[in-house]
Amino acid sequence: MRRWGIELLILSVVIIWGINYTIAKYGFLEFTAIEFTALRMMAAAPLLLLLTFFIEKSVYMKRKDIPRLIIVSVVGIVLYQTLFMETVKYTSATNASLLISISPIFTTVFAIFLKQENFSSRKLIGSMIAFVGAALVLVAGHSLTSSFYGNGIGLITSICWGLYPVLAGPLIKKYSALRVTAWSALVGAIPLLLLSGPHVFVMPFHITHGMTQFALLYSIFFVTVFGLVMWYVGVQKIGASHTMVYMYITPLVAVLFAAVWANEYVSFQQMIGGIIIFVGLWFVKSEKVKVHSIAGEPISK
Repeated sequence: MRRWGIELLILSVVIIWGINYTIAKYGFLEFTAIEFTALRMMAAAPLLLLLTFFIEKSVYMKRKDIPRLIIVSVVGIVLYQTLFMETVKYTSATNASLLISISPIFTTVFAIFLKQENFSSRKLIGSMIAFVGAALVLVAGHSLTSSFYGNGIGLITSICWGLYPVLAGPLIKKYSALRVTAWSALVGAIPLLLLSGPHVFVMPFHITHGMTQFALLYSIFFVTVFGLVMWYVGVQKIGASHTMVYMYITPLVAVLFAAVWANEYVSFQQMIGGIIIFVGLWFVKSEKVKVHSIAGEPISK
């Protein structure tokens, strides 16, 4: 495939992820956050493992790497994916996308703390700038208790997503990011199913709202399976650093789609906060960072 075709596929992926901030809300018409996430991972994990085997001819992981895989699965699947759904339930798609977009800042902080990266004044300044923008977004719509709760959960979600690549780093050095993600989805689905209860297996057959059915299928096939595979193709063909540039389009798509589809109001404070966040991210990302090549391979949006 030609380069323009690869770039078009990557663009389609970030558009799909951006739209998901609004579409995912329809899942709450009939599911809780845990139930929706459990069904999504239960369906997506086998497909991802099959695709991994088809692409790499192996899904093998060493037994000694299983403990770290479990930790990665808890943080990246059980916590992040469930909290992501809670965030989009209780706050606007605009706030959710902007707050989760600062996760690379937390990746940098954790990487420095765990001595995977060296401290620099540029990283400190960029992080402080991004946090100022996040603070503006956090208090936007503070008159609604549910929105304030959702914004707080969004910040915790961003922290989890920032921690994921740092924890997964040692595994991704041994295996592909796709293989790690596929196994993480399968391992993470187990506690999610236990927390949901056995009734979750029959819930898809009793969905009454068409948009709930669409939200679930969209999340499984477009957001997770198609999105991840195409993203990894992009990373392999044109490089992680170039592919990562497209991630900055996701919040923009999320804001625009929410405004058009759901008539979501975007305040001046949110716009200013978003601009400040991206200035901070640019400040940090413009410096060479090893960990971010891993962070650029997300599992979910």
